[in-house]
Amino acid sequence: MMRPLEDVRSHVLSSVPRLGSEEIDYRDGLWRVLAEPVTAPEDVPPFHNSAMDGFAVLGDDVREAGAVLAILEDVPAGFVASGEVGPGEAIRIMTGAPMPPGADTVVRVEDTTVEDDTVTVAVVVGQGLHVRPAGGDVHSGQTVFQAGDRLSPMHIGVLATIGAVTPVVSKRPKVGFMSTGDELQPAATRDLAPGQIRDSNRPMLAAILAEVGVEMVDYGTVPDDADALRATLGQAAVETDVIVTTGGVSMGDYDVTKLVLREDTGVEFLSVAMKPGKPFAFGSLGGTPFFGLPGNPVSVTVSFEQFVRPALLAMQGASRLFRPQVQGVAGERFETDPAKTVFVRVQLSEEDGALAARSTGSQASNVLSGAAAADAFAVVPRGVADVEPGKPVTLELFRALETRGLEGV
Repeated sequence: MMRPLEDVRSHVLSSVPRLGSEEIDYRDGLWRVLAEPVTAPEDVPPFHNSAMDGFAVLGDDVREAGAVLAILEDVPAGFVASGEVGPGEAIRIMTGAPMPPGADTVVRVEDTTVEDDTVTVAVVVGQGLHVRPAGGDVHSGQTVFQAGDRLSPMHIGVLATIGAVTPVVSKRPKVGFMSTGDELQPAATRDLAPGQIRDSNRPMLAAILAEVGVEMVDYGTVPDDADALRATLGQAAVETDVIVTTGGVSMGDYDVTKLVLREDTGVEFLSVAMKPGKPFAFGSLGGTPFFGLPGNPVSVTVSFEQFVRPALLAMQGASRLFRPQVQGVAGERFETDPAKTVFVRVQLSEEDGALAARSTGSQASNVLSGAAAADAFAVVPRGVADVEPGKPVTLELFRALETRGLEGV
């Protein structure tokens, strides 16, 4: 009996453990999940400063065009003025330099003419223009990031800005992964024997796991040998926090993963009402969460996205677990299975102000090239037999949409 995707996913997320925390160097924080909030100890910026190269002046002096002001000194970024700006005076200032006492406005250098020790302002300048206020980005005492936030490159920059160089983050799961099957050969194999294929699942999993930001242990390709698989799984259960396998979880007589793990009541073999990715195994091996994914590579990607990736983020206490979903329209007719949630691999384009989704071709679970060409999954829920062109469809984005070349810049 098939179980709804939502039920299986809820079961997985409620079963995985939450990891502990550790203090790290902020430079190692990319894609880590904060375990504690981060608070700014000071204002950012810490002082009023110039947003432009130009002249710091009194706003009252530049209410009319043609004002002629005496230049007192130059203030580059990293320095402070030695004196105060008074009526009829100006200080040449660079972007980022602190505003001199008395000055409340900056005139852009391109709006001025300099002759000897005077500057003529050619335009009317509004009072307070081109001045960045202290605390304009972040206020002292402000919570800039919450526990559960995942650190992007921009987060790393903010941590550096406020001096939060030792954030407390959740520990990263150590994920052991392997492929199973006698037919699998290394990617570098030049000449394949009859019945052999190159292993795409394991290098693909390594790349997906790297994007999640976990530690990885690659246990290689395990043949269809019960003793070898039992030994490798036992080793992984001791050495890692999570185990992920591909292959051997269907109904065949040679599905060795299923044959071995039937001995362990901690693992359940499921039929999920989703396409692709119907066969799925989940449970615990000696207390270590186990994910048994199908062997077909597209099924691996869909099952990973729906179960493994959110579970790995949940183990780290992430507040956001799933890829973004947006609404689009079907650019063509999608024929699906109403008994299952169907993930159609699609390319996206903007048409009439909407995202139009079109199939990348064959939707067979072994056609990995179609998944590589896709921008998103068009998620067709159970109960829907097909989606007609122009009808709304939910799009689950799994990669950024680079839509412009040089001609669009």
